[in-house]
Amino acid sequence: MNKTYTKRILFIGMPDMALVCLHKLKSKGINITGIIPPAKNDPANKLMVNTAQMYGLNIIQYENNLNDSDFLQKVKELKADLAVVASYNKKFPKELLSLTKDGFINLHPSKLPDYRGANPYSHVIINGEKESAITLHFMDENFDTGDIVSQYRFKIDENETMGTLFIRTNEMCATMLYEALDYYETHELPRTPQKEKQNCKTAPALSFEKRNTFIDWSKSAEETERFIRGLNPFIGAVTKYKNNILRINSARVINKSHKMEPGSIFDCKNTLKIACGEGILEIESLQYGAYFISTGEDFSERICVKKGEMLKSE
Repeated sequence: MNKTYTKRILFIGMPDMALVCLHKLKSKGINITGIIPPAKNDPANKLMVNTAQMYGLNIIQYENNLNDSDFLQKVKELKADLAVVASYNKKFPKELLSLTKDGFINLHPSKLPDYRGANPYSHVIINGEKESAITLHFMDENFDTGDIVSQYRFKIDENETMGTLFIRTNEMCATMLYEALDYYETHELPRTPQKEKQNCKTAPALSFEKRNTFIDWSKSAEETERFIRGLNPFIGAVTKYKNNILRINSARVINKSHKMEPGSIFDCKNTLKIACGEGILEIESLQYGAYFISTGEDFSERICVKKGEMLKSE
């Protein structure tokens, strides 16, 4: 039998983290008195609204602006004790952060203060980290800088992808959030200021539009393979073959020396191997334009790839 929770919780979030956390909190009986989904024009809005309706939750919507006076008034009328945030794509204004009794707490999938930013999932893999963390922290007017409530560290698997890390941390975040709210029912939440340090690692957004998802073949095969895993499957590491976009989904490092130009096709007979700045990368899975998804071997055969042809960084 679930405990009876009386603290009034405002829930804010976006799929998928928000859905996992919301299901957890509702299953445990947390008293969610309102939910703020993404903006009405956001593609994720409908899914969050439908889920909130399924649970019979009070939905507080806004068009595009979190400073909207009608929206802020509705939040104020909730008289929430605490707001929890499980992934969101907008910066919260100071006035909104002042509308609950004990503030806002946010889930961030990194070992803060390292990897502040939009995409810790990718960057910890790209940088070859052996460990990461999830952090629950109070929010202030800056991104990911508030006092830490709790932090849980874990090992990054050898073949971790952005997708597997995303799934794993969502489940961890849901548990961490529930445990904090269970504690909060009868205690004040702990607050530990983040220890600022020089050269904090950051986690900026990665996207095709930002032109920062192209593979740099001058890097080593090991670095390139991590880059591919770090963008798989949500973003995608890309290169160009004959002016068409080639998305690399998975690859295997071959520690073999060569004298070919980085990005050139090293071998295409029953395989697809690319020369890197150091070592060789054997392509296991790829997508060529909008045409087909295949193995590297199948791609070589279908497209009649030739040894020495180049894959371009842009």
